[in-house]
Amino acid sequence: MFSLKKKAKSDASMGVSFSNDGIALVTVKRGSLSLILEMCEFIPCLPEDQASQLIRLVKQHELDQIPCNCVLLPSEFELLQVDAPEVPSQEISSALRWQIKDLIDFHVDDAVIDHIELPNESTSGKNQLLVVASRESIIRGYVDQLQSAEINLKTIDIAVQAARNIVNFQSKELSHNSIGLLNLWDDVAKISVILNNDLYINRSSNIGLESLAHVSDQDENSQLILDSLALELQRTFDYYESHSRQAPISQLFIISNEKPVKNLAEMLQARLGIDCISSNMNDIVTLGENVDNIDYRCISAIGGALRDFS
Repeated sequence: MFSLKKKAKSDASMGVSFSNDGIALVTVKRGSLSLILEMCEFIPCLPEDQASQLIRLVKQHELDQIPCNCVLLPSEFELLQVDAPEVPSQEISSALRWQIKDLIDFHVDDAVIDHIELPNESTSGKNQLLVVASRESIIRGYVDQLQSAEINLKTIDIAVQAARNIVNFQSKELSHNSIGLLNLWDDVAKISVILNNDLYINRSSNIGLESLAHVSDQDENSQLILDSLALELQRTFDYYESHSRQAPISQLFIISNEKPVKNLAEMLQARLGIDCISSNMNDIVTLGENVDNIDYRCISAIGGALRDFS
């Protein structure tokens, strides 16, 4: 996504994400046979204390040479699917600004935008783009904080791309199949489809972890919530299959950015009729000697650290 040019050479990579509750900071070392999670910390702190905490962490762990990917959380950006404007390449940015100005909830002059090209597989024959829009104040604030801490910031990415990195590592043998992704947060869920490392579709649902927290086979009302989520997933997958020339969804990967919902994969699988898998970071990374466990608040940062910087 938003790229910052800065040279670096390292067999390690870093992911960082910010929230009102603190900072998630992760480093991954890429060995010949495995990915080693050398650092995985969530540092509780108020936003006004984050800059000083970053400076402390960089000095304490000597992180200044490691290429870093900062991951924006869902509340920090908007992702819109639009028809590609029929303009010369040098005019795409301006055309997209005009195209999305009434679709975002802040003034387009205050936006930093980038776009992701979708594979041209639509039955309509029109090229599609995913446009990422974030407030300039958010981007500038993180850049200033990270650079002040002398962190080697290479890119600023978005949560769905970080989640895609996790799925790609967990499903390499399925690289030619269409994969569904359910990325769960407290108050929102993001439903995506991935094929060959490409993001085809990304939709939002207001059924997040808070809504699913009390789902059980014994509670009929909670089953209605699960039925609604399954219906949203099925409608998204049906739309993907009807508007692309690709095979149906073969599997659904579920990523929880807080405490996971017990038996969620099994309950969704019974409704959708496809394999549903709760992603387990221990299947992707080996815990380093200084990491006792993986904090779920660090999941997006882990996905950011799995980005290929080559």
